[in-house]
Amino acid sequence: MNVKSGLLAIFLAAILIAACAREDVPDDNGGIEAKPTGTLRVLFKISHPWIPVNRIVRAELHVAKDAMEIYKGNFIQSANVTSFQDTYFFYLDPGTYYYEAVIACICGGDSCSAGGFPGNKWGTKHTMGKFDIKEDEVTQVIPLFQ
Repeated sequence: MNVKSGLLAIFLAAILIAACAREDVPDDNGGIEAKPTGTLRVLFKISHPWIPVNRIVRAELHVAKDAMEIYKGNFIQSANVTSFQDTYFFYLDPGTYYYEAVIACICGGDSCSAGGFPGNKWGTKHTMGKFDIKEDEVTQVIPLFQ
């Protein structure tokens, strides 16, 4: 055996010993590295000057990277909204985003259109806004419907 072969054999043996001796202990996250994110809290309140709030329902709540993506319906996150919950949370990477919130009127007759909801029953109102997410901070938005 020449010197080159001997050195190569020692090098390969050292790598094999180091690889076998190393203990792979998974971390608490199952090997997944957490991203530094921020939190968006949406206080999705419902109010109206004269339509009872129990006759207006939350219909949609979405987050997109920019206003054009809202228009196209390309959302990065959406909430499963309900009439029984008025606070929603999204966990996002730092950056600038837009939200869209939608409510619908469920009154009968002309009450919805008189209250500014086009199309009578199931007429909707949309609102949107821009917000910034910062790492390890909570950003709060409150959708307002005109």
